[in-house]
Amino acid sequence: MLGDILIKHKGNSKLLKNFKKYKKHRAKQQLFSNFSTHSRWLLIAILAVFMSGCGDLFEPTVKSICEDYPHFCADLNEDGWCRAEKSDIIRHRYNYQNDDSDRPKYDLLLNYEAYESCIAKASQIEHKKYREREFGRKEAAVTANKALRQLIWQTRHSTDPYVSYYQWSRFGHEDAKARFISAARAGIFTEPKYYVDLASIMVAQDPIAARNALFMALAQYANVDSEIDGSITSQLASLSLKMENYRMAYVWTKVSNHFAKSIDESQLVALATQFSLPVDILDQLSDDIEDAISGREFDAFAMKIDQL
Repeated sequence: MLGDILIKHKGNSKLLKNFKKYKKHRAKQQLFSNFSTHSRWLLIAILAVFMSGCGDLFEPTVKSICEDYPHFCADLNEDGWCRAEKSDIIRHRYNYQNDDSDRPKYDLLLNYEAYESCIAKASQIEHKKYREREFGRKEAAVTANKALRQLIWQTRHSTDPYVSYYQWSRFGHEDAKARFISAARAGIFTEPKYYVDLASIMVAQDPIAARNALFMALAQYANVDSEIDGSITSQLASLSLKMENYRMAYVWTKVSNHFAKSIDESQLVALATQFSLPVDILDQLSDDIEDAISGREFDAFAMKIDQL
């Protein structure tokens, strides 16, 4: 419309020039606007990938940590033995040097355990030529054991759920066990193994609570990349039989066969025949459960499996 007006007023050259400039400027704006629209998400995705790796790019090396903070490394062996275990301790000391809370101490306990196990074996290796290396590893083994025992003592009465789990699972402390059970039942943990251990505690006194704990264990695979533990479904099958819930026993036996890649369906046939089970419905539910577990989106209560 504005172009038509200008054509009718050819004499006004200044206005015509301004209109041409305007059109050229608008074309540039539209060009970059379209580029931005079509490329925005691609650019964001590229930046996200780059930024996700920046933490590793700027993280100091173990060597530089030891140079700047020699006390983080002084009590560890200096040779190449147990390099990975030693690095885990050094990085943990560096990363949590200003954090005195109990949660990081759980990981440090595990790191000390792994290092002590490794360096204890390495300390038994004799060197005919480099006896000082042998002595260094023996000294490191003693120091590692002392550090581990000291940290165990320091965290004996910790209320942290993970440290409580450690104190119970390693030493059987009843107070730590009670704290662990309370935390697990509240859904504090995000890894399957803690709920499997909760189930092992509850199975004798409360089979339903044990079953629910195993349900929780399977649900936690949404949070981890580790391989799915097929023994969980086997435990659910056995527990269902113990509870005389034969529909559930059928379902979990079929799911267990799937993950074990077993073609033996004799137990399924026996259950279906003896208890007149609705096989078609249970087979469909089993398939749905297998898909949910494999897709790491299992939710027993959303699927109403507890109502079988």
